Amino acid sequence: MFGDLGADVILAESNFGHSLRHEPPFINNEAGKENSLLHNYVNWNKSSLIYERLDEINELVSQTDILITTASPISLELQNLIASLKSNAIHLSITPHGLEGELSSVSGNNLTHSARTGWAYINGYLDESPLQMPNRQSGYIAGIAGFMVASAALLRKDQSPTYELADVSEFDAFSLTVHPWGVAAVYQGIGSTYGPAGGRQRGEPHPLFSTSDGQIALAFGDWHHWQKAMDILNLPEFADHPDLVPDIGRHAKDLDPVRAGAARELFNLERWPLFHALSELRCVSGVVQDMKDIIENPHLEQRDFLRTTSILDKSIRMPGAWTKSTPVSWELKKSAPQHGQHTSTFKRVSPNNSKKTQTVKNASHSEGPLHGVRVLSFGQAWSGTFGTELLGLLGADVIQIETVDRQDVWRRTRDTIPAGIKDPAKKQHTLNTQGLYNSVNLNKRAITLDLSQEEGLSMFWQMLPKFDILADNFRPNVMERWGITLEKLEEVCPKIIYASISSYGAYGPYKDFPGIGTTIEPMSGLSSIHGYENEAGMNTGGLYPDSVAAYYFAGSVIGALYQRDIINKPQRIELSMLEAMITVCGDAVAEYDGLGSIAKPQGNHHPRISPHNIYPTTNNEWIAIAIESDNVWEKFVQFTDIPHLKNLEFNSMRNRKKNEKSLDLLIENWTIQQDAKILENNLCELGIAAARVVPLYEVYSSPSKSSLDRGFIKEIDHPETGPTYLPLRPWKLSHSPNPGIRPSPCVGEHSQEVFLQELDIGIQRYKELVKDRITGTLYETSQEN
Repeated sequence: MFGDLGADVILAESNFGHSLRHEPPFINNEAGKENSLLHNYVNWNKSSLIYERLDEINELVSQTDILITTASPISLELQNLIASLKSNAIHLSITPHGLEGELSSVSGNNLTHSARTGWAYINGYLDESPLQMPNRQSGYIAGIAGFMVASAALLRKDQSPTYELADVSEFDAFSLTVHPWGVAAVYQGIGSTYGPAGGRQRGEPHPLFSTSDGQIALAFGDWHHWQKAMDILNLPEFADHPDLVPDIGRHAKDLDPVRAGAARELFNLERWPLFHALSELRCVSGVVQDMKDIIENPHLEQRDFLRTTSILDKSIRMPGAWTKSTPVSWELKKSAPQHGQHTSTFKRVSPNNSKKTQTVKNASHSEGPLHGVRVLSFGQAWSGTFGTELLGLLGADVIQIETVDRQDVWRRTRDTIPAGIKDPAKKQHTLNTQGLYNSVNLNKRAITLDLSQEEGLSMFWQMLPKFDILADNFRPNVMERWGITLEKLEEVCPKIIYASISSYGAYGPYKDFPGIGTTIEPMSGLSSIHGYENEAGMNTGGLYPDSVAAYYFAGSVIGALYQRDIINKPQRIELSMLEAMITVCGDAVAEYDGLGSIAKPQGNHHPRISPHNIYPTTNNEWIAIAIESDNVWEKFVQFTDIPHLKNLEFNSMRNRKKNEKSLDLLIENWTIQQDAKILENNLCELGIAAARVVPLYEVYSSPSKSSLDRGFIKEIDHPETGPTYLPLRPWKLSHSPNPGIRPSPCVGEHSQEVFLQELDIGIQRYKELVKDRITGTLYETSQEN
């Protein structure tokens, strides 16, 4: 990501080469250091040098702004290399569980992170094996989080002579892609949760329905024009149903008869005509695209999303810009380097000539690296609110805008105060006490401001010049209705960053089509590669696209902040949730274009590693186990004492992968007699990547000691809900102590404070604005609880 935005990135490699050079799929189906499609996807826009000893590159490291490492614990040799960094350099460490805490030395990967975060628990069918997220997802997310926090620290580099360690936990970063439903369930006090999908039975057609030529996701609860939609589906018996015609409250109604009818009738319909017909009615739907569909998609073609890179003189298309930005844009400057291609370019010195360690005095940015950055946000639901929360957690002053009469949709998920936090002794309102909203709006202030009224719009334009960033995740044309365009912003705020998230982007054939996480997953191709092995694809148990888009959004905004004073003009960031999601499926896209093979669900298996699966244990629990090397395999064989594991058919990774089915059965017959917690501890002590499958509810009702000790999960006291456990920052900064956590705001909580601060509006004028319903809190405007 640094290279994509213009940084000079050097890939320092041993003679073995970067680990991803050895990961399938391979061009021509032949392993080789230059042949990995995954390597060629994630390592373009970089140079490569080979070292035999780390001390050979001391001089080079002494000139870098950011050093990125993935080792935990840090070896003495690596410590010596880090010591050669210049005094204000940034060391970005991305490891499975961070450099501190009881899990810091524990192995982890996408499989075990899926188990620990709650993802695996909600992904599969009820009473069947839990399911990991598609391979490599946790790595993509950790990479985005690392880019984001290191870029934020870089903004303060010239203001302090202080070395900064940015310690990113892959597990923590991945946890933030699924947490809202765990938090919401704890608020409700229901004891368990299977996420927004609610726990799926095999054979249940929701949310993916089979058509005559594929599958399509239908989000009935969010549909407008219900009667016309029922006509399209050939379901006239539901067209005038009084409980279903109004979209408000439809989520709480019994939609099973409609789903059953759709499952019956859709066999007679084709997916693409159905998608277009429903989308034109603003009925949310999404075709399950495989990677062939992605390559051929007309919307992506018009947006010039796919880019061509060269691998062994063969042109391969892969996902390109994860965000559209102007005037500074994403750019593919060079294909991934060959192993050691640029070694001779860089100066190498002997250990005796290496730079001496500099003594650095501790300094503190007590409010976080984005302290002083101001954000005015129209974010709603998850992607926009979580994206701006990430900025707030880095120290930005984020002010969230709602209206008195229309609040964030995640405040309106239910019309009762959740039972788990209900307290007769407190003043509580349903709109201030919803777990979904309160889980993604930390470190913000909230105002209400009605821009449909002339006075409200005038106040907005008066405030805006005092902000650095304007954010929204509305449909592309909503902001224009208020006269908010890049041209107008340039007149009023010459250096503002105007950043938006939408389902399909601000231009292209699908730009006006509605979309949510449930439908973007299939449209992005993720649903075609997620699911049980040798079966049709399926949606995840959560709403993954929102969090992915939010991470990319925050990273894009921070990248724009770095450019702001250089270009001295407004910047436009236009992020498509669809494109963000395809970016984290990029290796599968490359596999189709490079090999002609369409990636399918792999269940809990891995393309190379075996064993790599989730196995049953006693008490109806499950454990994820991944043996990532032959050395670790020997320890596992000795520990389990399963005689057949010593057979020649399992004596190498290749043989174990070849005989994976019989291997899984042997391990399963052993684990089913073991206690999951005890087994996890024993295997982790041996250096084996292992994790009990943790129920999502448990993650936030009884947080693990490791998450509490690291400070990732803390009790946050909210004025109306009281203290509840919430996940915070997936990073730790050594000399930019994390600012204190502000609970998610109540509706309009800071309106009076902000308008006094920004517009010098006194109490009497504020009361007049409340009376006119231009602003105010729920209690000031006398809304019912």
